[in-house]
Amino acid sequence: MSKSSTSDRRLRAPSLEGILWQLAQVFWVGGLWVFHVGLVPALKVSGLAPLLVQDIAGQIDRWLIGVALLGLLTQLAVLARVDGLAAWWRQFRGQMLLLGFGACIGYYTLRYGISVGERWQMFCFLVLGFSGIVLVAQPVPIRARR
Repeated sequence: MSKSSTSDRRLRAPSLEGILWQLAQVFWVGGLWVFHVGLVPALKVSGLAPLLVQDIAGQIDRWLIGVALLGLLTQLAVLARVDGLAAWWRQFRGQMLLLGFGACIGYYTLRYGISVGERWQMFCFLVLGFSGIVLVAQPVPIRARR
């Protein structure tokens, strides 16, 4: 009687790094998309004044970018711990994290430093959102068995 190849594999408990990676990702990527795909359209159809909806969205955007920045920093730290600091620019997920980090910095710079139109801020927000979606499709970094 032979065993199947799947019964030989043992389920590994998720590591602390993997849990932190996924938790950070849920908060910042999920928060961005739920807010802009769910909450803002719901506020628009609820009958609130358009200026009020725009003001609410602008106020919450600042906080969402801050949460995204903390989540990105957490994921960068996890990636550096698991695969080394060079993984930030050598691995695709590291490059996506740096792209998202740059989008956060760009958003705050455009909002508080340069004060240009809202279109560039929205561009940074979209870059951040799509880099988050791409990151969700990437595998969680795991430490190789030693």
